[in-house]
Amino acid sequence: MITDDKQTNEHLRSYINYYTGLKNPRYAVLVKGEWGVGKTHLIKNILKDDQKFYVSLFGLTTIQEVHSAVFVKMYPNRSRLKKILNWFGSSSMKANDVTLALGPLVGNIANALIKEKVDNSKTIVFDDLERCSINLEDLFGAINKYVEHHGCKVIVIAHDDKLNDELTDKKEKIFGQVIKVTPDIEGAFNQFISKSKAPIAFEAIKDIIY
Repeated sequence: MITDDKQTNEHLRSYINYYTGLKNPRYAVLVKGEWGVGKTHLIKNILKDDQKFYVSLFGLTTIQEVHSAVFVKMYPNRSRLKKILNWFGSSSMKANDVTLALGPLVGNIANALIKEKVDNSKTIVFDDLERCSINLEDLFGAINKYVEHHGCKVIVIAHDDKLNDELTDKKEKIFGQVIKVTPDIEGAFNQFISKSKAPIAFEAIKDIIY
């Protein structure tokens, strides 16, 4: 595993562009950093909508919900989704980007379909790892399935404190690259003063800010 804590955020852009250009990397990328450093914003700017399936893990409690969330992002057209599931019989379906409510028998078959019918043409971006209540070892196992079994490119966005030392071995097996996002204080300050009506007034405090 290559851990790069000191690279600039431009390195993040360069590496993500490199990673998404690989045919079948067989590893995921972990993007971590403190609250408020702009991890999600950076990734969304680097990867446009037609390049990614963005999946928030916020509020998810089971691995099945993770698979369902990914499935709905990959197949957002409700009529097409219903057509796929109706191959297995009549059912009621409610898709709210997380939940697929099906009958017991149909549900079991559909659950298998949801896990196996995977579109690997775009990068899967899992966000809000720290806001998910699923056991991390189980979650990493599900993520690894997309990487190893389906040949997907996967980026996981996480807060530093969520990833404890106990999962180091598991992380190293899944994440081939770990990149820490650092606050771009100088860039943010320069952008702020550029929009100010009196930018010269801020020049004197630049050295204090950074």
